[in-house]
Amino acid sequence: MRLATIAIGATTLVLLTVAARAQQPAAVIANPTPGCTATPAQLEENKKVALAFFRTTGADRVALADPSYKQHNPAFKKRAEENKVSDYEEFKNTFLAQAGRQGGPGRGAAAGPQPPPGNQLEVVTAECDIVTTIHKAYRQDPTAEPGKFYEVFTFDSFRVRNGKLVEHWDGAVINPPAAAPAGGRQ
Repeated sequence: MRLATIAIGATTLVLLTVAARAQQPAAVIANPTPGCTATPAQLEENKKVALAFFRTTGADRVALADPSYKQHNPAFKKRAEENKVSDYEEFKNTFLAQAGRQGGPGRGAAAGPQPPPGNQLEVVTAECDIVTTIHKAYRQDPTAEPGKFYEVFTFDSFRVRNGKLVEHWDGAVINPPAAAPAGGRQ
């Protein structure tokens, strides 16, 4: 009888332990950085750094990034690999080149109806060292007449450390090459 009581007690202990563990959240890879205890003032500073990215160009934009900068945009990463440079070097080369083209020759405005202004920052959030911005833009509805636009939302997330951008994520994809015009190049 005593052995049966011990066995029941041991079984009950095992079942209680399993039940307790099942109620605990599964291990999650921490992102933002584990153990972060950013103050409200630090969160605001991180937001300012990320938002400055959208308000600056050229060397001012490049100055926001740390040389350890890591990029998760696949098109950007592909260019860096093709150019055999680091993510930071590709960031620097891209934004310095864009600044050099501003006001110079380029494609100009597209013909036809223009959408409302885009890239409006709709939502900006900060948690620890991650700042996420959600942008509103407009795209031509491919199923409707020219000038019929629809609202779309995109995001950019940055990891900010010591006042510098050190990592970036967005929803970008690698697009297929543009189709050649009918009848060849003109």
